[in-house]
Amino acid sequence: MGDKDKKKAKISTNKKKEGAVNQDGKSKMVKPKETGKSKMVKPKEEKEDVTRSGKTKKTAPPQPCVAKCDPNAGDHVRRWFNRALEKGVAGLREEFGQMRRYCPANMTVHNFTINWELGRNRYKDVPCQDKDRVILKWPGYDYDYIHANYVPTPKSPKRYICTQGPLEATAVDFWHMVLQEETQAIIMLCNCIEKNMDKCYQYWPQKPGDSLKFGDVTVISEKATQVPVVDNIVQTNIKIKATPKRGNPIEKAIWHFQWINWPDRGVPPCNHSVIHLLNMVRQCDTSTVVHCSAGIGRTGTIVSIGYMMERFQNAQTCEDMPVIFKEIRNCRPYSIQNDIQYLFIHRVIMFYFAERYRTYDKSDPRYIKFVEDYNQAIM
Repeated sequence: MGDKDKKKAKISTNKKKEGAVNQDGKSKMVKPKETGKSKMVKPKEEKEDVTRSGKTKKTAPPQPCVAKCDPNAGDHVRRWFNRALEKGVAGLREEFGQMRRYCPANMTVHNFTINWELGRNRYKDVPCQDKDRVILKWPGYDYDYIHANYVPTPKSPKRYICTQGPLEATAVDFWHMVLQEETQAIIMLCNCIEKNMDKCYQYWPQKPGDSLKFGDVTVISEKATQVPVVDNIVQTNIKIKATPKRGNPIEKAIWHFQWINWPDRGVPPCNHSVIHLLNMVRQCDTSTVVHCSAGIGRTGTIVSIGYMMERFQNAQTCEDMPVIFKEIRNCRPYSIQNDIQYLFIHRVIMFYFAERYRTYDKSDPRYIKFVEDYNQAIM
């Protein structure tokens, strides 16, 4: 082989190392030393997010983000699975019945009581406990109350904020909380009107280009789309502008996800919607706000699933479900209102591991019976 041929062969070899060809024939650059590592993909669209400090950062549209599991997570999943199948649907319903009235020991609701007369609470029989409540610190306002509590996970001590559906009188407080906590995503699990009953105030503009003003906050809808893969969740890209009495003007972009067919005190069909939605907000590094109407039933259900999935991913046990149940209620009392929602938590996690990722044998007769009994229970 001549010198020219050797040079051509060397160039050809280097190109093979540096370039890979996709199925569509387009070249894809891959660094040889980093082929075993995950790569960050630059989003196609970015929006400016001006924080309270006056700094500007980029906010990309959300993409599903599946967390990596600890190598030992599978053992905890199998133990949890076996317990649930041994209990069965009837056993889990009985288990919930024994915990139905559980509330944190020495729970106080002083702030809820004071603010009831001021019209800042939606339901008199759903108090907000003082412990773990979100304290508003918005400039120019002489009160700090909102019906909301933090719920921790292994990822963060303030991973979720569970709150009631905003009232007309508290919509401005809701947006103050979103800005104060630098929230990146809101999950709404109800409709504003359900069965001719007011469940939540229309606190955001649905139509792209429309805006709503609440005190010193202006909320602008930029884009509304159906979430890909699932057909029951609407994503609205929202821009918030605020002009506090003290400090710099604030401008922030957030994502609003509305689940449009989750019935009050009930459950939606079991599919990958819950996990897909949780994966959409997994990339958020601040508190995700979750609400339905009261902020305990549907809200507590999806937050419990998110909490358990993070425990599994960090190789932490979820085998003792009464402990998990009480940990959630210790932060947001009255979460998970009924046995059907308790069953739904189990069914969604089973679906994820047995039917979607097949980490558990779905041909197990106990699993088949569980699914049949579950379907009968929710009819």
